Amino acid sequence: MIRYLTMIACMTCVFGTLSLNSEEDDPGTTRVEAILSQLSEFFPNDTHIDLQQSPIDNLYTVKIGSQVFYVSDDGKYLINGDLYDTASSENLTEAERENVRIDYLNSISSSSMITFAPSEYQHTITIFTDIDCGYCRKFHQEIEEVLDQGIRVQYVFFPRSGPETDSWYKAQKVWCSDNRQQAITKAKLGEEFSNKVCANDPVQDHYNLGLMFNVQGTPTMLTDKGEMIVGYMPAATLRARLDNQ
Repeated sequence: MIRYLTMIACMTCVFGTLSLNSEEDDPGTTRVEAILSQLSEFFPNDTHIDLQQSPIDNLYTVKIGSQVFYVSDDGKYLINGDLYDTASSENLTEAERENVRIDYLNSISSSSMITFAPSEYQHTITIFTDIDCGYCRKFHQEIEEVLDQGIRVQYVFFPRSGPETDSWYKAQKVWCSDNRQQAITKAKLGEEFSNKVCANDPVQDHYNLGLMFNVQGTPTMLTDKGEMIVGYMPAATLRARLDNQ
């Protein structure tokens, strides 16, 4: 458990942070500071934590990157799990995650993504994709069907093999192509590229964002509501899922 939380905290340090929401004249500041002090002994140094009062008395919400935990008001007990409202059946923890995902996603410029869009669309999905992923290729082969469903697709790179691997270099070469839409289509068909890697490609930033979201596989889709959908989904099924968010 500690190793898992440490990994999450370290990934947060690499990509970015959320700030503590409290003010010096807030009567709860002393308690907040005491909890943060206690948590500092549990997480690595320089881990930035967003600490807020949860819907439950004497329990605080802890956000580290896109991960959400809960801590007792004395800072002694940390809870890793989802909190539900029994009256509405709403997953309150997932709602927090969705809001954070949207915030972090908005920190990535849309100009750093490869976008396929119909003339009119009702939904946008951002897809963590790997050039060499079989189901990523299957999805892209059906991209016209997705567009016909009124869905805009924004690709960000997540080479599962990590930096300095063939999949990573392929992503960089796609980005450095004159026609990125055409290049990613060819790459997903297994065609070779002669392009050289250029400066300032976004692959590392995209990869860091995927780590922040704890992406485990590709394709992983992020909806415009912040919901995460893992794995391939046919166009019509995806549209129905988006309509029912």
